[in-house]
Amino acid sequence: MNTIPRFSRKFLLLSFLFFIIQCSNMNRMERESPVSQNMADDYEEARKSSGVSPAPKLDSKPQESKSPKRMMVYTVVVNLQSKEIEPKVTEIIKLAESFGGYALQYSSQGTIQLKIPQENLKIFLQTLKKESHNYSEDVSAKDVTEDYLDTEIRLENAQKMRTRLLEILKTAKTLEETLKVEAELNKVSESIERWEGKLKYLSSAIQLSSVTVHVRQKWEPIVQKEYKPGPLGYPIYYLYLGLGKVKDGIIWLFVQEIPKET
Repeated sequence: MNTIPRFSRKFLLLSFLFFIIQCSNMNRMERESPVSQNMADDYEEARKSSGVSPAPKLDSKPQESKSPKRMMVYTVVVNLQSKEIEPKVTEIIKLAESFGGYALQYSSQGTIQLKIPQENLKIFLQTLKKESHNYSEDVSAKDVTEDYLDTEIRLENAQKMRTRLLEILKTAKTLEETLKVEAELNKVSESIERWEGKLKYLSSAIQLSSVTVHVRQKWEPIVQKEYKPGPLGYPIYYLYLGLGKVKDGIIWLFVQEIPKET
């Protein structure tokens, strides 16, 4: 006599299917193993040696698999110099806004955190370089394509599992059965929120590139300056030189220098 209730059998079967789906996610992105092809070749050779007619081959051309568009996350660090820091910071923020970006934060010391749309990143950096002194940049890129696609698959499977659990919840007849299904629903709902949050984060990082700009005070060398009289200054200048000669003459009238032999 079967002692396992019908609802419990259905719940156990659903849990087993959920486990199978999770395991299949790990292998969905992998390529087909070459061992399977070798087994097929061995099987075909055994058929020929035993006298059995080979299986008919289908005339089909291998389909060209289209690789997904790569999803890249760009991070840029820029160093430049300016005579005045604060006006340059304001200028950079306005430049970012003109390309659809915005400033996350900035300081009077000259550090600016920007978000720039990926499609405008290159032209933004080129424009900033033209308008800056002693410009240098460091660009890094991270490929998140596999992580994004894997998260999408996990989210899709979790949503399907939630739909099935909701259907089972409708057929629950006892409080114990209801509590078991609701406990599983809570776990699946937490997984869905986690995968949705990760997809949102990855999408934002792909669409908006992070740019950090460091503005430094530009060093100005000290220039030695010389002065000379202007057009109206020459009369006074020559008068000063003449008075100097007159002064020497007056002193000569009262004091004379006589060489003395030693």
